[in-house]
Amino acid sequence: MNSKLLLAGCIALIGPAVAFETNAQGYENTKEWWGRYKEKKEVINEHMKRYGINREDVAALRALAETAPPYWDPHIEILAKNFLNSGEHYRFEMDEYIVTMLVPDARPSSSWIWPYTNTRNPDEGMKKYLEREKGSLKIASLGWENCMFFGCMNSRGDVSGAGITYRILSAEEVAGKFSTPENLRKGQTEWNQYLIKQAQARYGSNPIISRAQEEAYQIAIDPEAVTINGRVWVRHAMNRYTTRDYHYLTTLSPGRMLHVIFGMPQGHDYNAQPDPSTWPGSARKAYANMEKMAASLRVVKMNDDGSPDPFVIERVEPAPLPVREPLPTTQ
Repeated sequence: MNSKLLLAGCIALIGPAVAFETNAQGYENTKEWWGRYKEKKEVINEHMKRYGINREDVAALRALAETAPPYWDPHIEILAKNFLNSGEHYRFEMDEYIVTMLVPDARPSSSWIWPYTNTRNPDEGMKKYLEREKGSLKIASLGWENCMFFGCMNSRGDVSGAGITYRILSAEEVAGKFSTPENLRKGQTEWNQYLIKQAQARYGSNPIISRAQEEAYQIAIDPEAVTINGRVWVRHAMNRYTTRDYHYLTTLSPGRMLHVIFGMPQGHDYNAQPDPSTWPGSARKAYANMEKMAASLRVVKMNDDGSPDPFVIERVEPAPLPVREPLPTTQ
């Protein structure tokens, strides 16, 4: 993906102007009220720093947000860099699934994560949110600065990014494109070819788009099935002018999919130099971190009954939780 767009996504967290019901008794739009609000939020965050990210504290953040109209978003995000260190693992719980991924050794420029997602039996606020988002939810919007000093490709510090999306599939998708790894590979191949045709059509009708931009929109890696920690993913890569995006997709039965995107730094002609070993230093660093993160991906189904799943070769355990103080027994 375009790394700039990836990171800008976290700026638009509220999406369209749709407000949710609040619990705003006692709300006052005053400096004093907002000071108390900030203090309460800091108490919750300090608790998570000490004991680790947990459902109770994330629920407390949502309850606090509901006291401050207008309340925009029941799908609560947190700033991961405040709670996780390099070498630990991001952890996401979506319905009956747990997904973990390595936190890279790089300075974060964006680190929003949505650690808990419920689409199976959502409350009224989440039902409204799922309808607004058409069943597609952000799980992570991450970015890292790969070059801070001399030798950078551009003034933005050579930012790379990663995004994770969890989506509800339609019945047609469940029976078709997302039913097996081979169908997913074929479906993604057709979709990529369609995207390229669309790019060519835009060039022909839009004088702002240069021939160089149109020619740079190319398939870098054809969709292929790869196995990572016992799960089959379909991986592919696309070049888009001076960026390259690596995509990993898998089906989470029943009726869900997971999409992980890694965006390389902007400003380099990836078509002219397809070999990562020839890229500038910051792009090489981003690629090396991507390989580590992709290789660390683990998907675990809670209370798995062992039913056959075409996307599961071997059942594994999630990466370990970060070491924090144990919660007091009263909690």
